Amino acid sequence: MGTGPFVFDNWARGEQIVLRRNPDFWGTAPVIETVTFRFVPEDASRLVMLETGEAHAIMRVPPKDVPRLQGDPEIQVVKEDSVRVIYIGFNTQVPPFNDRRVRQALNYAIDKQAIVDTILAGAGSVSTAPIVPAVFGYHTVGPYPFDPARARQLLAEAGFPQGFRATMHHPTGRYMMDVTIVESIQSMLRDVGVELELVTMEWAAYLAFLRVPPAEAKHQMFMLGWGCVTLDADYGIYPLLHSSQWPPAGWGVSYFKSDLADGLMDRARTTPERAQREALYRDALTAIWEEAPWIFLHNEVQINAVRANVQGLIHHPLENIFAWNARIE
Repeated sequence: MGTGPFVFDNWARGEQIVLRRNPDFWGTAPVIETVTFRFVPEDASRLVMLETGEAHAIMRVPPKDVPRLQGDPEIQVVKEDSVRVIYIGFNTQVPPFNDRRVRQALNYAIDKQAIVDTILAGAGSVSTAPIVPAVFGYHTVGPYPFDPARARQLLAEAGFPQGFRATMHHPTGRYMMDVTIVESIQSMLRDVGVELELVTMEWAAYLAFLRVPPAEAKHQMFMLGWGCVTLDADYGIYPLLHSSQWPPAGWGVSYFKSDLADGLMDRARTTPERAQREALYRDALTAIWEEAPWIFLHNEVQINAVRANVQGLIHHPLENIFAWNARIE
């Protein structure tokens, strides 16, 4: 907009964005002249860039590499909370995922605590609601316990005693350890008779593939995350789970519809009284949880890293990097 400490310089799509110091900035001028944000989806490549000094800071450090970086005196590992939930969505309008028992069964079939403890090395927490605890309106409504026997029972009740086959689409390098997580989910679901085919897509193409009206949808299951950057439950659930938000209107790519949840969300976003809103969101989160339009996985913790000679770089809980006070010593 031209009013901040930096202004746009250039953008190479899929490669980098360069900002330069704004000579007309009304406040204290940044110390550094330019900031370059490079897009590097491969974990190993980002780590090498940091260790060699090609990059001053990186985001999304794989948990398994944290001990190595912590042993390097030239590098500081930064752990910061996040407002992002990670989930596996269902297309609730197509069989077998139009049956709540199937959706619940797959929630019971996944050991979310094992994913947090082993794959994420503790850099996260098991989801206990569709939003993180830091968000206004949060209420504990879960988790679904790891119970394969209950999963098999529900699948049998839904008419799938031998399980079924399905396809799950997912990104690569967008979320922490995303590929490893979906491969783990594939293995866990196989134990209850569900055979998943995993399909990886490039991020921009993936979003375009998902965000279509239900009649055009080709997805059955998918991995996504959502950061509730307003810290209010309305933004955490309305754009994803209110039936008015099916594409192209919003991001409701689960095509979820619950008259009960819709009514509660509508009332909550038009009610000014705080305690009433909290009660409405408690009931809305409960209704959503019981309908299980997602496999509720975990809340992310950011793991970033920065060269020791960089000072003043801010790693924000909203997953932003603020560089106007940054300097290199």
